[in-house]
Amino acid sequence: MKKTAIVAISVLLATAAIAYEIRHPNLRDAYGAVENAIKHVQEAQAANKGIEFGGHADRALDALKHAQQELIEGDKYNDMHQKK
Repeated sequence: MKKTAIVAISVLLATAAIAYEIRHPNLRDAYGAVENAIKHVQEAQAANKGIEFGGHADRALDALKHAQQELIEGDKYNDMHQKK
């Protein structure tokens, strides 16, 4: 059940992330680095054959996905408050 909920949240966040393109180059780079980190954690979980690192890997994934959302929100804020 917990894994199903995590997958569902991951899909929602990924969908939201795809719908918005980050414009600020540094935030865009940071977002890419977070995507890379997520991939590495997921690969570690897969290589560890179901041993989920005591739940810490799942919590790290949640934090990384939250970081992605914050980067998007920061970029949106920057877009709205930039001097034109």
